[in-house]
Amino acid sequence: MLHRCSMAAMLAVAISLAAVPAAAQTAAQTAEGQKAEDRVAARVNGEDIMLSEVMAMIQDLPAQYQQIPIPQLYPLLVRRAVNNRLMAVEAAKTDLVDDPQLKADVEKFRQTRLLELYLLQKIEEQSTPEALKARYDAFVKEAEPEPSINARHILLETEEAAKAVITELDGGADFAELAKTKSRGPSGPRGGDLGFFGKGQMVPEFEAAAFAMKKGEYSKAPVQTQFGWHVIKVEDRREFPPFEEKQDQLRQEMTGDILNGLVTELRSGAEIEEFQIDGTPLPPQQPQQ
Repeated sequence: MLHRCSMAAMLAVAISLAAVPAAAQTAAQTAEGQKAEDRVAARVNGEDIMLSEVMAMIQDLPAQYQQIPIPQLYPLLVRRAVNNRLMAVEAAKTDLVDDPQLKADVEKFRQTRLLELYLLQKIEEQSTPEALKARYDAFVKEAEPEPSINARHILLETEEAAKAVITELDGGADFAELAKTKSRGPSGPRGGDLGFFGKGQMVPEFEAAAFAMKKGEYSKAPVQTQFGWHVIKVEDRREFPPFEEKQDQLRQEMTGDILNGLVTELRSGAEIEEFQIDGTPLPPQQPQQ
């Protein structure tokens, strides 16, 4: 049996021997872009080390070494990859390859990775774009509405100034252009656009006035809040968030349902005994409500 120091100590030694700064996020993106054009980064005794292998090493580096630009980092990574390959070749020549603990570790990794790939395959098979859209349609049909509106506003200091803006709008002035020149709110430069918002996201006075208006309407009287006097225009209304905004949440929910369904199916067809720490039978799992 191979005698080992702790895993933490071994990792500390490895890092101290080849501590290399890394811009991990940028490098990961770079490696992703280079997958299609993978090339030889080094050659050791006639065996190639590919660029993808070198760039993949970045994710294993300590977080404190993640600020150095890739051009500065890259040569160090290549040399580390070469060193690792040389040491791996030498290690394979020893009786360590027959170490029982090593074989157990390899088998554990194999089983874990096999499980990951199996679950990913099941999720990809069932969470198709069509299934996701069907789930959204069911959500719209069954869920309580979540009203939201897309509005613009012009924020002014006085009621008189707000009334003057309303008079200009009644005369045919463009709301967005008036917002750019007259609004003192931070949304003024973008034509007063507030985007979509739901109930509870604006101060009560503003919310009440905005949600009482129909699509295309603007305030016929100024709306006062703690920030000043507002003239509001409702550009659009909707009862539910669009599919594009909801799909990530729906995908997560679908993934959970797929995994739970798989586990339920497998457990129903298996003979299972489960025990407490003291060896007594584990109580049956209560069904989820």
